[in-house]
Amino acid sequence: GVESRSAQNLAERRAGTLLLIEPDTTVYVKLRAVDGPLPVDGEHGLGYFLLEVQEVLEDAAADWEGSMRITGAIRYAPPPALDAPWARATLAALATPRARA
Repeated sequence: GVESRSAQNLAERRAGTLLLIEPDTTVYVKLRAVDGPLPVDGEHGLGYFLLEVQEVLEDAAADWEGSMRITGAIRYAPPPALDAPWARATLAALATPRARA
């Protein structure tokens, strides 16, 4: 939600990083907040940011690292119930076009 530490940091710094983690590579997507936090309808304190990609960096294992790799998936547990009210509000917000010029 808009009160989370991540949302507060993004609102203050206007910059964030999205990580894409795969066994053989890690991709860092550097983002800049263009707008937000903008409210999502409902009582759950949800919000969203419009983000612009500033830079994409890829990091793969160096030769000297040999066969060292990420060996397990990143998991969050327990999985959220998709019928929970906040989850339904999130899914509805994701289905709503949000582009702003």
